[in-house]
Amino acid sequence: MAWRLYALELSHLEGPGSGEALSGATVWGAEEGHPASFHPLEEPWGARRARPVPWPEPLYFVDGRERVEALISDGRRLVLLGCVAAGAVVFAQGAMRLLEPRVRRVGVGLEEALHLGDLVYEPLPLEGSKGPEDLLTALQEGLRRARAHLEEGLAGTLTGGLLVVDGPVRLRREGPVLGYIKTHWAHYLPEDKEALLPLLKPGERTPMFRVRREGQELASWYLRLPLPPEGVRPPESGLLRVETPLQGDLGALADLSLSLFPALASHPVKDPRAPQNLLPVGGLERELARRMGSREVVARILARHLGGG
Repeated sequence: MAWRLYALELSHLEGPGSGEALSGATVWGAEEGHPASFHPLEEPWGARRARPVPWPEPLYFVDGRERVEALISDGRRLVLLGCVAAGAVVFAQGAMRLLEPRVRRVGVGLEEALHLGDLVYEPLPLEGSKGPEDLLTALQEGLRRARAHLEEGLAGTLTGGLLVVDGPVRLRREGPVLGYIKTHWAHYLPEDKEALLPLLKPGERTPMFRVRREGQELASWYLRLPLPPEGVRPPESGLLRVETPLQGDLGALADLSLSLFPALASHPVKDPRAPQNLLPVGGLERELARRMGSREVVARILARHLGGG
């Protein structure tokens, strides 16, 4: 069977990864989708601080990456070739160490494995029948599904302690989980409560409030990371939204987050996404990118085996 590469700029196919919905309009984050659904879990509504507490051990940080590598066709169907990776950093006995990352290459829409030199793309069939107008969206969703599956499988091997994930909490595990969201496209607070956000100082958080998503109930709160003194910054600089399943000692987790996240904030000299891109996650992302291989090398292998179109 002859496959051909599509001459296509692929960067626009790659979304923000674990971020929230992109939209120029107001997007409500809760399933109810209306300001009236706001439900605070702590009163009164105002900035909160907490005394420093030791980090729990083991403390895990999990993140993943996805990358579109090619769009190909055999004349009757389109296939999106991509690479997904997941990894973890663990803090234990006072030190951070990297656990062995997992990397897969997948072909969304493939019916059997595709061997291209040293690259092997596992088949990832499309779910349901897709028309031409939503085929690319379905292909991208398949790639995101593959990444989420890899992250979930990795998280399932991490026992005990606290798990911190870059993005919303979607993984299910026994034991506490904190998810943190760096960009704020969705609105979770009514206007009068949202007015507190630009007033938060480094090391402060909002009270907790309830979030419902995909049948899951979570507690969420915003906190402010430390900011370098130089430069002019928008109000959302250094702002994280943190969430955790609505169970266990929520207040203790919210207070712990004020000891954890500010201490791990990155600096803009080393990371353009500072301070929200936490230091262990930034290092993990760089290692995952290295394990996925160079884009240029992969592109040359694909061009050598598939030609162009």
